[in-house]
Amino acid sequence: MTSSTVPFPSAPKGYGFHPTDEELINHFLKLKMMGGYDHEVAIIAEVDVCNSEPWELPGLSEIQSNDTVWYFFSPRNYKYSNRKQAKRTTKAGYWKLTGNDRIIRAMSTGEEIAKKKSLVFYKGRVPNGVRTNWIMHEYNPTFNFHNQKDFVLCKLKKNSDDKLTYEEGGSSSNMASDFPNIVTEVSSSMNHTQFIVTRCSIKHIKYLHFF
Repeated sequence: MTSSTVPFPSAPKGYGFHPTDEELINHFLKLKMMGGYDHEVAIIAEVDVCNSEPWELPGLSEIQSNDTVWYFFSPRNYKYSNRKQAKRTTKAGYWKLTGNDRIIRAMSTGEEIAKKKSLVFYKGRVPNGVRTNWIMHEYNPTFNFHNQKDFVLCKLKKNSDDKLTYEEGGSSSNMASDFPNIVTEVSSSMNHTQFIVTRCSIKHIKYLHFF
């Protein structure tokens, strides 16, 4: 925690930092990458997330509150010089990608502005790592401009139930893609009707099979 830490414990009740996905990308991350806007983005700390364990990161956050969500700008790190594969290991474990990338779009234009990756932290080393209740969303911008700095924005969360959940609170254009595949079976012994629903989202049911 730095000297510029925001004193959230003394802020009015109900006050918190809960930006949407689009605000994280089009405001905070874009200004950070452009440089010269330190005051506007000072609420999010610049931290190499793989230089610390996830349980150490909350203490490095500029925002100290009772929320179990923390935000960081992290420089991109790569395993190899060809910049193809990101480095996601720490001394105690590693971050493992889970699920598919989700596209973040601007509400006003529909333009793709970032890809959102979901990761879970495992203690130990592959293939014997032990899953923890630390999860992280990593926002990778898809825009480019001259002399930009190379950062991703990380949203860290600690789950209480040791299960990976998908964040709510993003813009409505993103929320439909934030749900994993689910399979639900419903049957009725009275009329022998059964149906299976696969891949549900807020906006639609993609497949509906009747038997």
